Amino acid sequence: MATQIVPAPVRAERTTAPLPPAAVDAMRRLELALAHQTVANFDNHGSLWGFDTVERAERLIAAARSEGADIDEWETVDRDGQPLRVVRIADPEFLDTIAVFSTWDVR
Repeated sequence: MATQIVPAPVRAERTTAPLPPAAVDAMRRLELALAHQTVANFDNHGSLWGFDTVERAERLIAAARSEGADIDEWETVDRDGQPLRVVRIADPEFLDTIAVFSTWDVR
């Protein structure tokens, strides 16, 4: 005995209102907080110095803050829309350290 496949009924298109910007921002921060993160370290010329763990990078940033370093921090997205946290620690005597927290997986 063959089973007859019956298509599902066609439903009316329902539109969904876009989320408010604050909700989108909160979801992006939550996604970044829950994702496995890697920290890529660059200098102010864009040269990649290597990768760090989040814990080690946070310790470096905290130490620089306690020493009074000039620190800029912002959030953005990469070209695929993945969230990035960027922290620049200024070094007037050498090269700045730019730590980019992302969900890149280099394991």
